[in-house]
Amino acid sequence: MIGCLLVAATIGVMMGWLLRSFATSEKRQQLSEIATRLRGREHELDTLNHELKVRTSAVQMLEGKMITSEAALKDLTADLATKVEQLTALQTEVREKGVRLHAIERERDTLRREVEEAENKFKGQQAGFAEMQAQMENAEDVLISRDQEIATLKTWVEQLAPKDAEIARLRARTEELEPFRERSSRLEQELEQTRAQTASTLRSKEQELDRQQARIADIEAELTRLRTQNQEDLARFTETVEQRDQDIQRLRATVEELEVFRSEVEKKEIALREAEERRVMDVSEREEEIAALRKRLVEYRVAQRHGAQAKSVGTTDSGMHGNSTTGHGTGKHRTTQKDDLKQIHGIGPVMERVLNRMGMFTFRQIAEWKEQDVEQMASELNTFPDRIRHDNWIAGAKEQHFLKYGEEL
Repeated sequence: MIGCLLVAATIGVMMGWLLRSFATSEKRQQLSEIATRLRGREHELDTLNHELKVRTSAVQMLEGKMITSEAALKDLTADLATKVEQLTALQTEVREKGVRLHAIERERDTLRREVEEAENKFKGQQAGFAEMQAQMENAEDVLISRDQEIATLKTWVEQLAPKDAEIARLRARTEELEPFRERSSRLEQELEQTRAQTASTLRSKEQELDRQQARIADIEAELTRLRTQNQEDLARFTETVEQRDQDIQRLRATVEELEVFRSEVEKKEIALREAEERRVMDVSEREEEIAALRKRLVEYRVAQRHGAQAKSVGTTDSGMHGNSTTGHGTGKHRTTQKDDLKQIHGIGPVMERVLNRMGMFTFRQIAEWKEQDVEQMASELNTFPDRIRHDNWIAGAKEQHFLKYGEEL
């Protein structure tokens, strides 16, 4: 009977030892798994931090490229403005040359009219000269007829010399013809004077006509030169306009490329911000998991330590008492009142847990933040200060505190 009891006791001791060994090995395996998971989480956290640094450097490079592109765009815009001013100056010069050309053409038309008037006047004088020549020819005919008549009378005088009466009559006739001779000589003198005046007038008109023709030739040469110069200026102006159009098209293409590049940068910034927010949330969740795993590890180590103490003491009751005492010692008792921080716009469950870990539990604590507190909290939360300002956490905390407690902060 005693032998059976000893065998049973030995079997019980062996079974207890086997169970404790099995539990210890299982706990060690769990501990190794927890440590492996912790190392994996830490590796993932390092990877995320590295990705964040890489993306931050990429964003900085994109910002540098954008600044360079904006500077180039400003330079191109200034160059375009300068070229537009040059184009305006060329247009003004072309208009001035056109006005000058019109003035020269009007002056040429005036000179042509003056030449035509001089020619008409000269033709009128030629007609008067022809009329005077006709009068002179008539006077010469009259003189010739008078000379013939005088010759006839002389013949008659010679034939009728003996006749005094006839002679007296002929003398009277001769005396009557004397005024006609004087008039004929006077007409000849007037004709000579008229011829001289007409010749001098004709010479002066011819000289004036030559001067007018020379001036017209000069004006036509100037017009030809101005037309050639105007055509050359117009060709240069057309070439300049085409070049400006090409420059404008290139600038527009550059602006479009910059707009596309800017939109891509904005998209990448948005994607980076979203990735940053997701990373913050993932990091927060993983930190929570790591904290939970560490807590479990501490509890496991405490349990192992108390198990070892219980084994050394040798009593199960003392081990249970130690576990109970340990449970009470590790429990946390928080007397601080806790508010639902998710009521504030921009704070979600993950962000609330992160704030709780940082010691932020009430609306009052957030409502009393200062500017330096915002910067510090943003750096600790791995977020941007502008997000806290944009979502207006402080005003939201004051509002929620007033709605809950009826107290204005």
